[in-house]
This record gives sequence, C-alpha cells and structure tokens, in this order.
Amino acid sequence: MKYKSPPQWLYYLLAMPYFKPGILGVLAGTDLLEQAWDIWRLAAAAAVCVLYVLHMCRTRRPPSVIMILLAVYLGFVSVGTLVRENNLWQLCNHVLSIGSFCMLLELRLREDAFLAVDMLVAPLSVLVSVNFIMECLFPWGMAYGGTYGYDYNFLGIDNLIPPVLIPYMFLVALHSHMREGKLDLFAWVMLFISAESLLILWSTTGLMGLLVALVFLLFFYGRRFQTWFNYITAMLAGTGLFFGIVLFRLQNVFAFFIEGVLHKGLSFTGRTDIWDGALRLFLMSPWLGYGLSKNGKIYRMIKRKYYHAHNIFLELLVEGGIFGLLAYLFMLERAGKQLLLYRKHPIACILSAAWMAVMVMTSMEPFLDQNGLLIYGLILLSYYVEDLVQGDTTN
Repeated sequence: MKYKSPPQWLYYLLAMPYFKPGILGVLAGTDLLEQAWDIWRLAAAAAVCVLYVLHMCRTRRPPSVIMILLAVYLGFVSVGTLVRENNLWQLCNHVLSIGSFCMLLELRLREDAFLAVDMLVAPLSVLVSVNFIMECLFPWGMAYGGTYGYDYNFLGIDNLIPPVLIPYMFLVALHSHMREGKLDLFAWVMLFISAESLLILWSTTGLMGLLVALVFLLFFYGRRFQTWFNYITAMLAGTGLFFGIVLFRLQNVFAFFIEGVLHKGLSFTGRTDIWDGALRLFLMSPWLGYGLSKNGKIYRMIKRKYYHAHNIFLELLVEGGIFGLLAYLFMLERAGKQLLLYRKHPIACILSAAWMAVMVMTSMEPFLDQNGLLIYGLILLSYYVEDLVQGDTTN
C-alpha cells in the first residue's frame, strides 16, 4: 500500500503548539489559555507519535541515527533526574516535547523537505509578527512576573526570545532560497521584523546571534565566499568561545566590545560565578550529571536561586554528565558530516551560518529545553540536507 502523507494544514496545527508564547500564564487572564495551549501540545504530541509509527510501518524505514542518539541523550538526562528523585512531571514534559517535536520534523522531512521547512516557517511567522507588534506597543514588556521577576514580551523574556528569532531568520532564508533561489520580499520583511525585535530587546545573547546572521545574509549569502560559513568554522566558534571565555576567561582582550558595545561587565552579569558553580557540580557527578530539577533547571543555588549553566557544554555536562555530552556530540557529528558533503551548496551554507549563530549564542545560554526546540530542529535539518537540496525547486 502506497504511503500518502497528511495535508499540510494538519502539520501546521501539529507544529504550532510547540511554540507557546511566553506571556501565557504571566499576563493576567491568560491562565486558561495557557492550559488550553498545553492540552493542544499534548494532543499534538500523541498524534505525532501515532503518525510517526504509522509512517515507519508503511515505509519500513526505521528512525534515523539522529533520533536514536536523541533518545540516548534524553535517556541519560532521565536517569540523572530519577536518581535525584526530582520532578517526574517536569521530566515527562521535557522528554515528550523535545522527542515528539523531532519526530514531527523528521516525518515531514522524509515526506517533503520543502514542506517541512514551510511547516516551521508559517506558524512561526505569525508568532514573530505578533511579538513585533506587541514590542512596538509595549517596549518595556507586556507583563512583569515569573519565578524571579522579569519583563515579559509576547514570546517571553529577553534572553528566551533569541533562540526563536535567530533560527527563524535562517529558516526564512532557507525557505525563500528553496522556493525562489534568493531572498524574496517576504523574507526581507520578516528578517527586518526579527532584527528590529532583537534590537528593541537589546539582549546580549540576541545581539551576538543577530550580528552573525546579518553578516552572513548581507555580505556572504549568494556570493563566492559564502563557503567560509561551514560546519567546521561554526563548531570552532563555539568551542573557541567555550575554552577562551568560559574556561580560560580571556574576556579582558575584548573588554572594549563587551563593555562599550554590549554594555556588559566582564563577569557577563554574574555568569563567571555560575560557570564556576557548574564546573564544581560536574566534578561531583561527572558521569550521569544531575538531570532536571523541580523547575526544569539544574541544581545550582546562587543567592538562593536556581540557575542553569549559561553555556551549552556545561549544561550538557551537568544535566547528562559525560555520557549525555557524548550522545549530543555524536548527534552534532552526524549532522555535521552531512553538511560538509554539501558545503558548497547555498542551503548548506545557510544551515552552517545558523549553526555559527547558535554556537555563539549558546556560549552564554544553553537553550536545551523547550525554548530551544529550533536548535534540535537545526540538527535534523542539517542531517537531512541532501533532501533539502533535492527539494530545492530552483535546481
């Protein structure tokens, strides 16, 4: 029996609930809407799991190595959480959200690579546009609240919006290139909206990612030197920042840029203390880590507050230990290997530039939870770059 994929509108409905606006549950009167959104996501996750299994049975195609490694990584995080007797509901929500989202994306990539990108771009375009309008109307935030008291915009607090906007900018570029072979009017409009939203926020994390995005899209994309943005240079940027800033603390070399342009202290708003705390915790439980704590963040008490590690490599080590880090690195290796095979193709260059922006941003923030779903998506898109190249309608 020939496999027939579901209609695209169904995929829009399945993808949208994974990107819940951060304002829900914070702004007065939105509690019921937040609960409805969570139920929507739970129903979507169940539907995705059914569709994924049916697809495997009908096509006789097993999960990709990326999905297997993701299961291993989430497994180590789960073990660390259960050993510490932490919040089981938080763990289930974490694993189900990330796992089912990746199932959804892999399913659509196997059916139609262009429509897989479109499945992400269409609902995100609506959310990004609403967020921009709300930022213009309420530049200081729509509400104040949360665990420690933050100003909330439509999509969330300042440091949790960049992991949506920055990958979205590259998704829009990828979508436009696959359809038109260039950046069309819609792409330029959404790129402007995204960039302006980040400038209004003035999040250091977002500005770092925005700088990479603008440099690539304005000066390298579609030009001869776009291959300078490849998977190797992207990973070198991330590991270089980890060793240079996080471990060896060479930020004094960049004092003018950090203090004069980003308006941050050389401790990066206390991040150096957090990094020291994360390293101490890792050394106390190096193999399995600590899993997820009761509020989804790592065991870390500084000034009587929970914090995550504020660096992707440290977060991996503290969440899943060395085993979890290795599983994640193997995912990156498999995705990177595919990107390097097509490193001269514009699609691979767009994805590599996205990785560079992500690696720069995650040097200061981890984005491994539900706020960073698009980063997991980027791993899958990179792994399926061959399908994206074949789905390029301009070829």
